[in-house]
Amino acid sequence: MQAETYDVLWLDRAQRISLADLTTLSGVSAMEIHELVELGALAPINHNDLPWAFHADCVVTLRKASRLREDLELDAHAVALALTLMEQIRRLEGELAQLRARQSVMRF
Repeated sequence: MQAETYDVLWLDRAQRISLADLTTLSGVSAMEIHELVELGALAPINHNDLPWAFHADCVVTLRKASRLREDLELDAHAVALALTLMEQIRRLEGELAQLRARQSVMRF
């Protein structure tokens, strides 16, 4: 029996990734990435630096964008809005979890 091997990439905010690698890993074209940056749904680490570099967790965001675009047939503006709202929900859920944790500590 032969074991399969896989390459693994840890996608966190600490790791930087180039635009070329981002297109390869996410399956989203450079043109679509530029459009999402222009619409404010995605941000390079430093917008003024060329070529752009991104946090590696942007791969996950772009895969979501790709699924939204394909599954729901959304245009770039709708995808950007959906991504922005999804990120806001994620952030608010995190804040709510922290508040609930503090509240439970204060009860004891």
